[in-house]
Amino acid sequence: MQFSTKYLLTAVAMIGLLVSCKNNAPKETRLIPKDALAVVTLDPNSLSEKLQNGGISIDTILSKIFEKDSSGIQDKKLTDDFRKNAGLNWKEKIHFFVTQKKDTNNTDITSMTILASMEDATKFKAFITSYKPASAKKIKVDKLFNYIQEDDNTILAWNKEFIMASFYNHTVKPFYDTLQMKFIIPEKSNDSHKLLAFVSALFTQKEDASMMSVKGFNDMFKTKAEGYLFSSTNQLLNNLSGMPLQLPKLEELVKDNYSAATLTFDDGKIIARSTTYTNPLVSSILKNYAGPTVNESLIKNYPSSHINGIMIAAFNPAIFGGVLKQLEVEGLVNEFLKKSGISSQDLYGSLKGDIAVMVSDLGINNNEPQNRKDEVFLIQRKTLGKMIINVPVGNKQSFQKLMNKAVEMGTVVQKGSEYKGSDLLNTLGFYLVANDQQFILASDSITYQQYIAKTSKMVIQPDVLDYFKGKSTVMYIDIANTLGGFMKDSTGIFYNSMATAKNTIKDVLGSSENFADGKINAVVELRMQNEKQNSLVTLMSLLTNIAVDVRQQAKREREIEEKMFPSGIPAVIRAN
Repeated sequence: MQFSTKYLLTAVAMIGLLVSCKNNAPKETRLIPKDALAVVTLDPNSLSEKLQNGGISIDTILSKIFEKDSSGIQDKKLTDDFRKNAGLNWKEKIHFFVTQKKDTNNTDITSMTILASMEDATKFKAFITSYKPASAKKIKVDKLFNYIQEDDNTILAWNKEFIMASFYNHTVKPFYDTLQMKFIIPEKSNDSHKLLAFVSALFTQKEDASMMSVKGFNDMFKTKAEGYLFSSTNQLLNNLSGMPLQLPKLEELVKDNYSAATLTFDDGKIIARSTTYTNPLVSSILKNYAGPTVNESLIKNYPSSHINGIMIAAFNPAIFGGVLKQLEVEGLVNEFLKKSGISSQDLYGSLKGDIAVMVSDLGINNNEPQNRKDEVFLIQRKTLGKMIINVPVGNKQSFQKLMNKAVEMGTVVQKGSEYKGSDLLNTLGFYLVANDQQFILASDSITYQQYIAKTSKMVIQPDVLDYFKGKSTVMYIDIANTLGGFMKDSTGIFYNSMATAKNTIKDVLGSSENFADGKINAVVELRMQNEKQNSLVTLMSLLTNIAVDVRQQAKREREIEEKMFPSGIPAVIRAN
């Protein structure tokens, strides 16, 4: 009995270990190369469940889009056929990924690929051969897959398990030939064979060459969500070889940093949560130069009750010097700046480590009398809105060096202890005032004077200010207020769509925290007006209404064109 129990416990432990080491990534991600620049994943099954729980379906949405447009019968039929009869597996995840690399002649190649799972390859072949634009193309057979090559840059490939559509962009750039002493424009090559080779490599690559072998990518799928986003800096390594100046430790700085994010549709809001993991070198820099949290006092006296957007960031300026030191280029940078009389320390030392951007009243002031004038410059103007950018000053001596250099260049003028924008800057519609306390760029002098007087208080929801506390970077956009400001100048389809969006979406909140435990956490929330309804249902209702408006507008334009131009007139004349 003891013998049997011993081996039973050992077997249970081994099974537990295997389960704990289970690959969380979907099986089709074996076709995604591990050096992909970014991967976006959607779970159509989860999305469909959220919609059904909200009382609507894809069929209901499509019916609404096409119900008022008789010309859309064929479009609806094709859409339905693709969903129901194309043989794709809509219960599995769909992926979109991007790769970049350098070609042999140092030109850039970018590929974009959509990857999905196949349920019935026979049904897909029947669908694709019956679809007129594709039926004219010959289906070719490779060892592991079938494919249709649309042109040099597009290919559709599939087998019994997977289907992918790849788009290939080979950018040809002129380069300077030092021997011939002239610029050479390379001939654009036929990339059809390269595209086919690229797809073949994806179908045959081993798991250790794919995203399935990347821990951060795998861990991302432990969290149930409707969408996922993974990005890595490793792809940038391919571009470093093409740099004319190879910097020490740059590869070490770039390698193995990645971000993983999930997208969920909750009641009343859409939430994107991301975690950025950094390599040991970047982690040590972020740890040694830890930043503060945002300074909310920079926005409290902003003079407006019609806020459109806010962004506040807090950081340790010395981190720029830390990066230069790690790259071993601080001396090189200082030598380059030597003739100007400033140093790299002056550049980042002039900053305190805070920045605040406030935008308001967009579209609100457009109805003001045309004779409204700027009290300082007496410039007759019709402003789009108000703005303040406030950058508090760090080292006063370093800041003065930079501003004096700007005076020499004619960008600013010095008036006593202050620096103000030159006539050129004023003509561009900006009002600048800087001193040894702060650098402020404003939309106009009135907004500036009200801001520094601190006699006004910004009107904003208390929960937004509470959201800002303890974060290193925050962002807020009042979407409803912004749309409302511009609606009065909109007509027809634009007015209807903007009104629908205004009544649907409330605002956007975003924040990131300081580096801790080897990672940086961030979150973005898109909040809806209806806090009780699932946000996917709310969003689909909005998009459906907009799609109906767009189709109706297109239909009206076709009808007007048909009345104005008889069908006998050649299309080329009608188009012009």
